[in-house]
Amino acid sequence: MQVKIKSIFLLLLAMVGCKDGEEMIKIDWIFVEGGTFEQGKNQIIISPKGDTIHGFTSPHRNIELSDFFISKYEITVRQFKVFCKSTGRKMPLPPAENAYGMHVNYDWEDEKPMLATWDEADEFAKWAGGRLPTEAEWEYAAKGGKESKSFQYSGSDNPIEIGWVGENSDSIFHNVGLLKPNELGIYDMTGNVSEWVSDWYNPEKDSLVSKFNPQGPMDGTYKISKGLSWFYNTTNENGKPLQYGIHMPEVRYQSPKETRNDGFGFRITKDK
Repeated sequence: MQVKIKSIFLLLLAMVGCKDGEEMIKIDWIFVEGGTFEQGKNQIIISPKGDTIHGFTSPHRNIELSDFFISKYEITVRQFKVFCKSTGRKMPLPPAENAYGMHVNYDWEDEKPMLATWDEADEFAKWAGGRLPTEAEWEYAAKGGKESKSFQYSGSDNPIEIGWVGENSDSIFHNVGLLKPNELGIYDMTGNVSEWVSDWYNPEKDSLVSKFNPQGPMDGTYKISKGLSWFYNTTNENGKPLQYGIHMPEVRYQSPKETRNDGFGFRITKDK
């Protein structure tokens, strides 16, 4: 009961006022009880063509995390518009090309995930009273935290139930929250858009990071995103499910901070 009361209180705190008379922004927070978990449990990926890929996952280690809150949904265009209005910035232009390299005429749609650069995501998170999740927090939440049922993906062994992926996305990202949530009630942590986290990609320095609330290396060239997007298939060329698919929570994707395309969004976290 205490946790529920605290969740309601934090939900009220998350109603961030921009200016008198302006629209309010609401963040739906999910409480994630901390604990110890095995990060990077699966260390290989199997491609649809049957290739085995190494070095594309989070480090394999047992770590401990404190309690935290994470947004129930990916941050939407509607929420980002309020942020822009409040901070006096212009809404950025949508990507001009999709993941296939084809020219597209995207318009911002309010209930779809915001296609943000890393810096935009980081600035929004701070403005909303939170921060970007660490890679470890993101992976732990995606796996269901202490409620985990050890699914391959975030909430199911069948990715089509819980994520927009190559087989069901119709080659585009979708409104948030349309499919089933994971064990903690969090939506879209598999597929739809890959989500920025706070960590730098610098695997040579992963071993130097603390195993208690790890923050990732102190520097790097690229930032990490998690969950992968609608673009990638989860079955092989014969239509059979991949044993180790690219949408597993262990998988990390590295990109320049300024990347903006139809495969990158974000969600935010908040300390307890």
